Amino acid sequence: MKVSIKGKTALVSGANRGIGKAITEALLDNGAKKVYAGARNVASLNELKAKYEDRLIPIELDVTKDESIANAANTASDIDILINNAGVLVPGNFTFGNMIESMQTNFDVNVWGLAKLTNAFFNKMKTSESAAIVSISSVAGLANMPVASTYSASKAAVHSIIQGLRGELRDTNVLVCGVYPGPTDTEMAKGFEMEKDSPENVAKNVIRAIEEGVEDIFPDVMSQQVGAGYMSSPKSVETQFGGILS
Repeated sequence: MKVSIKGKTALVSGANRGIGKAITEALLDNGAKKVYAGARNVASLNELKAKYEDRLIPIELDVTKDESIANAANTASDIDILINNAGVLVPGNFTFGNMIESMQTNFDVNVWGLAKLTNAFFNKMKTSESAAIVSISSVAGLANMPVASTYSASKAAVHSIIQGLRGELRDTNVLVCGVYPGPTDTEMAKGFEMEKDSPENVAKNVIRAIEEGVEDIFPDVMSQQVGAGYMSSPKSVETQFGGILS
């Protein structure tokens, strides 16, 4: 199912920086009618608001707070496209001694936040004539990276949620996309010393994929390589990622 961006109204969570900001700009630059830009701090959206004026609607959105999600759902009740982008990356594993604490934080935002936000729009969107629910997972959701074991686990949960949602909506006009970026040059990935793609390139490829009806989106060179490896031999990707310990 192909979903045209032109004339659509979207909500992007975590729209104030990184991939979320880049996707917000790409949506508007490719003809979206309006984008609700969600962020915990609305003032952080001032730059985007100045650039896109009335086509960008800043909304306060903290996906860990039920009241904030409910308010966003009421404000953005006319959306055609939901971009589940808000997320955190808290490194953690058994060796570091912070397995439980980091698991809690990663799951509160990356999993529960995503599930609750999607749930708030689900009934309205499933009756749409043309809609998309796009959720940002990660290549680390396909195989665990021990240096960020609990983050990987949260993104694996997102991957599974995407698959289940796709099954639930298979007889509707809703395209369900999973996005699996590799290392991207954002504040979230600042502490990881490796080659990174730009948020703008990732966003451009996400928008193109939505319009082409691609369900599993690998938006950068590394993710395309990992995606191909995962499709042919999941164990090989597990072994490769298992060596990333620092």
